Amino acid sequence: MRILITNPTGRIGRRILPELLAPEFSVRVLARDPSRLPRDVLPHVDVIRGSIDDARALRRALHGVEALFWCAPSESLQVTDVEQHYERFACAGWQAIRDAGTPRVVAVSACGKGLARQAGPISGLHAMEEILNESGAAIRHLRCALFMENFLSQAPSILGQGRFCYPMPGRIRMPMTAVIDVVDVALRWLVRGDWGGIAGIAVHGPADLSFEQAADIMSRVLERPVEYNEVTPEDYVRTLLAAGADAGYARAQVEMFAELSQGIARAEPRTVGSTTPTTLAAWVQGELLPAAGLFRAQGQSAAGAENPNPVSHPFTHFLSSRGYYDYSEKTISPA
Repeated sequence: MRILITNPTGRIGRRILPELLAPEFSVRVLARDPSRLPRDVLPHVDVIRGSIDDARALRRALHGVEALFWCAPSESLQVTDVEQHYERFACAGWQAIRDAGTPRVVAVSACGKGLARQAGPISGLHAMEEILNESGAAIRHLRCALFMENFLSQAPSILGQGRFCYPMPGRIRMPMTAVIDVVDVALRWLVRGDWGGIAGIAVHGPADLSFEQAADIMSRVLERPVEYNEVTPEDYVRTLLAAGADAGYARAQVEMFAELSQGIARAEPRTVGSTTPTTLAAWVQGELLPAAGLFRAQGQSAAGAENPNPVSHPFTHFLSSRGYYDYSEKTISPA
C-alpha cells in the first residue's frame, strides 16, 4: 500500500512516519523543507518537495497513492485570516485529490462540528472538511479534542511561575487528547483499505477535564504548585499582540475560547471508541517533565519570573530545537 504523509515534520506527521516504515507500506512524503526530515527516515521514503497549498505539487505526490494523511499546518502568529488559512490548503487538496483519483483520505480536524459557529481555527478546520468532502475521496475526519501539547506553549509560565492562563472559565470541562493517541487512530484508518464514504471520527482522550483540574494534575506530577488563572479576552489579545501576533490571529483565538466556553467540544458524544488511553498525568510525565529538565538546564526559569502576567509565551526556539514543539504547527487550538 502506498501512503502519502503531508506535514511530515509537524507534531503529528513526524510521529506517524516511523510507524509506517514497514515492508508492506510504500511511504511518500510531501515536505516544504526535506532537510528537516529525520536522517534515519530519508532512505526509506520517497520525498516530494512542495507544500500542500500547491495543488500541482500535491497532485504529483498523490500519483499512485492509495491513502493520504492530510494535516494542514496550523496557523502562525502572523496569519491575518485564520479561517481563510485552512480554506486555502483545502482548496488545493480538493483539486489535487480529485485530479489524482485518490481513494481514501484521513484528515486531522477539530471537535465541535455542528455547534461551532465563529470559533477561529476550529471553524477553519470545519470549513476545510466541507471543501475536502467534494473531492470524491472516502474521508475520515479526525475530530480531535484539545491537544495536551498546547500546554507546551505556556511551558515557561508553568515551569517558572507555576501557572497558565486562558480567556475562559477554569471550571468548564472538555475532552483533552494527546498527539500520540491521534497518531494511533490515524494509523488504524490509513492502513485499512476496506472503508468508504465520509464520516467524522471523534478523538476524545480518556476524560473531560477543566483547566483547574489540569492544573491540579500538573501540580501532582511536577511536584510543585501549578494554578490556572482566567484572564480577560482583552488581556489575552494584548499579550498575543506583544508576542508578535497579528490582530486577526489574536481575535480568532479569543473567539475560539468563547465558543469552547459554550461547550462546543462536546458536540460529538463520548463513546468507547472515541475514548483514547493517554491520561494528562501520563502526558505531563512523558512530555512536560522532560521539558522542565531542559528548561532548568538552560537557565530559562528566570525569564518566566520577569513577566508578572504571562498569558502565552511561544517558547518555540527552545522546544522545537529539542523535538518538543514545531512552530509550523504553532497554535493553541484543539488541532
